Amino acid sequence: MNDRTFIDSNVFLYAAEEGTAPKSTVSGDWLRYLLHTGLGVANLQVLNEVTNVLVKRGNKPPEAIFTIIDGFALFGTSSINLETVAAARLLHFENQYSWWDCLLLASAIELQCRFFLSEDMRNGHQIRGLTIINPFRHSPPQIPLH
Repeated sequence: MNDRTFIDSNVFLYAAEEGTAPKSTVSGDWLRYLLHTGLGVANLQVLNEVTNVLVKRGNKPPEAIFTIIDGFALFGTSSINLETVAAARLLHFENQYSWWDCLLLASAIELQCRFFLSEDMRNGHQIRGLTIINPFRHSPPQIPLH
């Protein structure tokens, strides 16, 4: 594995707030860093989750939401397949994370990521060579990204 970092939907959602709230600022910093270094990775499931939440919130017009999502697509648009689902099943039984989180973890492993950026799972937990990093407890220079 390399230092690629899979980005969970919560990081994108905080960044989409575009405010001065601390989590919005920190998420934006992480996304800029990961885009600049070319180490950030996402997939269609993440982009669809972010789209769904932003549409449900109803505080932005659809055109603005789709522009935001198109920008986030710079991190990748890979899809999941039956192998991803099979791997997620094993991860779900082994780790008891939610089904949706296990699909993302399986995808991150498939995409050969070393880190998984999320506030929703246990910081520092390692799963098959993938380390979960809470973006609000670390800044990019605090973890061994090259």
